[in-house]
Parts: sequence; C-alpha cells; structure tokens
Amino acid sequence: MTSTGMATTALEQAGFRLDGDGNASVVASSLDSEQAELGWLGLINPHLGFVELPDSPSCVHAFSYLVFPGGFAAVLRRTRDADRPDSVNARALLGPASELTAAVALSTVDWPHWGDQPTADRRLPRLRSEEVRVPEARDRLRTRALSRGDMLARSLAWMLQAPRTPLGLVGCPEEDRLALAGALVEIAAPVLPEREWTFSTHADTAESDRPAAITFFTAPPGPAAAAARVVIDLTHDQGASPQNEYRANALVYRYEYGIDPPGVAAAPAVLPVPAPVPVAAPAYPAQAVPVQGVPVRSTLPPWQSAELVRDVVAARDARALDGALVELEYAVSRSDDRDDVRRALENEGWAAAAIHEHVPFELRDSVFDRIVQVAFGATGPGRVTPGARADARRLAATSDHDELVRAIARTGAASEMADVLARRWLLEHEPVTPDPTAGLGRTGRFLRRLGVAVTPAWERRVLLLVVVLVSFVLGAFLGVVLR
Repeated sequence: MTSTGMATTALEQAGFRLDGDGNASVVASSLDSEQAELGWLGLINPHLGFVELPDSPSCVHAFSYLVFPGGFAAVLRRTRDADRPDSVNARALLGPASELTAAVALSTVDWPHWGDQPTADRRLPRLRSEEVRVPEARDRLRTRALSRGDMLARSLAWMLQAPRTPLGLVGCPEEDRLALAGALVEIAAPVLPEREWTFSTHADTAESDRPAAITFFTAPPGPAAAAARVVIDLTHDQGASPQNEYRANALVYRYEYGIDPPGVAAAPAVLPVPAPVPVAAPAYPAQAVPVQGVPVRSTLPPWQSAELVRDVVAARDARALDGALVELEYAVSRSDDRDDVRRALENEGWAAAAIHEHVPFELRDSVFDRIVQVAFGATGPGRVTPGARADARRLAATSDHDELVRAIARTGAASEMADVLARRWLLEHEPVTPDPTAGLGRTGRFLRRLGVAVTPAWERRVLLLVVVLVSFVLGAFLGVVLR
C-alpha cells in the first residue's frame, strides 16, 4: 500500500450506495483502511448517479470504465431499481490503470459476482485480475457488435474524424451498448494509441473536464454534456467524411474476417474535416525565429494594418493582389501578436471577394493559406498567441467562408480543433426536416392548424368538392328564384 492509501498490486473491490438525498457511502470493500475507502469514494461518488431516468420496468444496469488522475482506474457497475429510482447500488473493481485496462474491464462484464444488491458481508476479498476475467465474454460481445455493423462503422468513422474528442452516441439499444463499446476499443485502440479508452453505457452525473471517451445516451443530451463531446445520433444519417467512412468500413471488415477488404491499399488516407491539402510554401523570406520569451508585439499601428489589408482587397488583378499580400506578409513577419491584422482582415471579409475575382480556381487554396498564415501565424513554432487560437476556433465553428475554414485546418492545428471541425461537419450535413405545409395553400394551412393532416393533393380535392357543392347550392337557389 502506498502513501495515498489507495494503490495496490492486486485488484480491490468495493460496494457503494447512493441514497435519495444524494449521499454516497461505502457498504463493503476489500480495502484495508478507512482512509483508502474515503479516497476511492471521493473518486467514484460523482459517477454513481444516472442522468437519464430508466424507461424499463426492470432494473437498469450501467457499466463504466473510468480512469482517474494518479494512475488509478475503476470498473463500475451501477444498478438502479425502477421500484426505487431514488437510490443506486454499485459494485466496483479498483486498481492501477496499468493493470486494470479497458480490455480487462470488458472481460469482466460476465463476472458472476457483480450482484444487484449490496453484499451482506462488510469485508470483501482482494482479487487477482485472472479471477474476474471471463474469456468467453469477448466472443459474445464481438458477435453482438457485428450484428450491429452499421452502427459500429458509423461510430468508428466519427471516432477517426475526431480522434481526441469524446464521443456521445444516441440511439443505441441498451443491450448492444457494451458490445459496441468493446468493438470500438478493440478496433480503434491500435489506430488511435493516444486516446484514453474510457466508456460508460449510461451517462453519469459527473461534471468532469475529462468525460469518458465513449458515452451512450438514450436521448440527445443537454447543452452542458453536448459541449464536452461530439454527439452522434445513430438513428439518423449523420455521416462523417467519405475518407473516414471508407476507412471505418475497412476496419470493421478486418475485425469480422481477419483480412483487409479488396483494394483497401488504394483507399484514401484518413483525413480530418475539411480534407487537408499540402501547405503552400511561404512567399516571404525566412526570418530569424526567436525561441523563447514573451510573444513579440506588433510594431504596426492599427491604421497601417488596415491600410495594408485594404491594398489586398482593392487589388486590380492577380499580380497586384500578390504584391499587396507580399507587403502584408513582410510587415507581420517579425511579430507574434497579430490581433489588429486579423481584425482588419475579418472586417474586409478575409479578402475573399478579391481572391475569387482575380485568382484562378486552382491557386485559390494557396492564397487562402497565405491569408491564414498572416492572420494566425507567428515567428516560430509554439509562439502562436492564445488570442489567435481562440479566434481560429471561433471562425472554424461559425465562419461562412468554407475556404477560410479549410485553410485554418491545413495549418497543422486541425488536431486541436477536431471537435469544432467535427461539429461543423455535423451541422452542415444534418438532414433537413421537411416542411409539412410545403405546397399547401391557405385552405390546407388552415386545416393543418385545425389538426387535420392534409396533403396538397387532398387540398385540391377538398377545394373541388367545395366548388361542386357551392355550384349545386347556387344552381338550386337560382332555379327556385327564376320559377
């Protein structure tokens, strides 16, 4: 036992309970001191609650693999009884993350001693990892995951698209969640070694800056949970980029059959969104690069930055635009703080109109690369200011200039903005909900407001029927009057 009172070479186990008032307690454990129990309770407590109420009339079981600072990990199985929804019983396996890995966690899903109710014994035994593993669990989960191959490939494509961003999955049936998480871990772990492979089959109440890498939701989560992850609704057609979808399907094929599909060697590389192209060489001479110290402040007054930008915007042809851009590049090449230049470029629409008017199509990407380098660059690697990073994320999320966003992604900061770019892609490809009143006239819209489901064809039939009835009544009336 180390000085923290929590680390151990064997796997510990503990039982927890969360009552209706939100009070958590340790009801049983193999830990050898109260200090160790309180230490683990502090780590586990935020993850005991359920965010979503269970719809099932029976017990709801949530399975999570959690990693904590300091190298600790836990496999947590929570049970919420629909008859007593205000309380949660939980059982956990505890240990060092080096021993209690995601693969070990998945191998324990069929461990027979989880239990739904607190154990009668206050004292639990320590365990070796071999004692909690059930080798048959992998094959069972694998078979179930492959039966949901479409969901698996779509989830994997988004994981490849945003390799460091937590993923929220909506619409996966509860009985398939563990299988899908296990397949994602087994397939993607060798491809994305930098990712932390934590997961939870049901979202918990923890407000953490390190949410689980994979979290399943029954319904789309609220704004706070959605802001921390990319949320994909598996019941809707929310496709990732074509390159990542192709690669994901190839990986699922290999997972199922043990070999790569035919022609996979000719497949495009896995690309972030938007797809990057080689960065053009800078058009200005290399400058001496400071390697340490505070960011170099710009010596340009704001009005001069605005004048240089206006020269680019007002260029009469491609040659004049290139010359004005070279002057702007030279003016900012010795400074890291480029807020004034960035503000002037944004006020002028990033010179997009001039670039579209004068620059041939095949050269526009390289010119936008130069514009982005002027606005967001610095005198050397690692010297980009926080303001430039914040503005780049803002524009990647909200800018209407797709060419500018692609140029920002090509600067090498795409990995830092993977979550923003993935959400932008998701919004751009979100299916449009059809307007039920499209094609309807005033009569159809009036009937819609009354709750009558009317199509344009039925509206025409109703109008025709009304005309016939009015004609009949008017004819009868005139016949009586004229007699």
